[in-house]
Amino acid sequence: MKLVDRCSLRAKLVLIVLLTCTVVLLLNGVLFAFYDLAQFRREKARELEVLGRVLAGHSVDLMVFQDEQAATELLEGVRSFPAVQIAALYTADGRLFAWYLSGVSPTELPAQLPTSGDSWETVHHVEPMRWEGQTQGYVYLQASLLGWRTRMKRYASVVGSVMLLSLGISMILVALLQRRITRPLERLQRAARSVAETHDYSVRVPVEGPVELRELAATFNEMLTRVQEHQAVLVAAKEAAEEMARLKSTFLANMNHEIRTPLAGILGYAQILEEELDDPMYREMAQTIKQSGQRLLDTLDALLYMACLEAGTVHVRHQDLDVVAATRAVVDELAPLARDKKLKLTVQSSEPTLIACVDEGLWERLVKNLVHNAIKFTEEGGVTVLLEGDAETVQLQVADTGIGIPEELQSVIFEEFKQASSGLSRDYEGSGLGLTIVQRIVRLLNGQIYVESQPGIGSIFTVIIPRHRSDAAAPHATTNGMSQHQQV
Repeated sequence: MKLVDRCSLRAKLVLIVLLTCTVVLLLNGVLFAFYDLAQFRREKARELEVLGRVLAGHSVDLMVFQDEQAATELLEGVRSFPAVQIAALYTADGRLFAWYLSGVSPTELPAQLPTSGDSWETVHHVEPMRWEGQTQGYVYLQASLLGWRTRMKRYASVVGSVMLLSLGISMILVALLQRRITRPLERLQRAARSVAETHDYSVRVPVEGPVELRELAATFNEMLTRVQEHQAVLVAAKEAAEEMARLKSTFLANMNHEIRTPLAGILGYAQILEEELDDPMYREMAQTIKQSGQRLLDTLDALLYMACLEAGTVHVRHQDLDVVAATRAVVDELAPLARDKKLKLTVQSSEPTLIACVDEGLWERLVKNLVHNAIKFTEEGGVTVLLEGDAETVQLQVADTGIGIPEELQSVIFEEFKQASSGLSRDYEGSGLGLTIVQRIVRLLNGQIYVESQPGIGSIFTVIIPRHRSDAAAPHATTNGMSQHQQV
């Protein structure tokens, strides 16, 4: 069957027709052979019946007078019937009286009158001999059916000739008729291959052939039409997306300049006012201006950096870095924020120095976002930064005693612009991009991040990154419009 499956449709059609014709002809031949055998047997049985009556009529007086020699001479006359193998006379009590044999050995001559029936190779007949109403004996005849074999050989030669002629005619008819089936299918196959290779969906196939093939061709053409329409929609959407990306890049570049420049002036003058004003109320106003401007600048930096991450324009520069020293430097920058909230901020390391091949800017931003996030959501207690390393990885843990995160929201916090508390009534300020940026950075460093948290107890963020640079580095390019060392 596997060989048939690998054949073409044309070959399968030819094979089906040949097999069908062959089976039908063979079946007809076998049925006719059995029918002819039955007819041949009936003819032989009638011949033996007639012959038996004749012999019975001529031998009954010989049986009465027990003239064995004359009976034998009478049976010799059966020689003119080549099919008769045994002709014998039996007495009334079944004893053998006289016989004639042709083509059989004497051992096959029954000593007693046989009572068994016919076989596949022979046919038998027993004719009683009556004299004055009494049975004087029996005539036993056995004829061979071997003549039927010779007859079947001639018949087989005729059947073989007829079969070859029929198969030849069938082949011619199949060759003429299969074009109506195979030609549309071949055109459909060529069209499908052309579409797969060239992606040209304007190809169409003619609707021809039987009803099923016409429906198939029409459906195929309709499918290509719809694909062509969808392709046009996708091309238009792709062009629109590219235009939106270009406008987005232009917008971000303009915002980077148009917002950052005035913010720098606002923050600078707010710093001057804070230093120069003597009135505590005005100094507090200047501090509010400074804090608000810094918050706006941090949000702008987060948005711009997130846009760079999405565009894939953040370049990863792998270099040997002492992550312990780099982490302590970042934590020292955030120490004033922790002190303002009266929180204990500590850094612990399993080794004084842990060297890893990472991007320094990405590592600093990763640590700062996690620690800043922990400080923001912690009101009492402290924040602990733990560093551990082995031969293959470096592990960073940031644990806090803050508000914690419900289990159902632990997957939401890594989505853009989402926090555990959201909406206008949320308790903590922020753009909701800090942890999203952390997750993107971890991916750039080929690492993994996990979170464990319980509401009211605190949270533990664990980051595991490879200690050595892997061959499968993340795609990187230069940043567009901002430095990767700008902090959120």
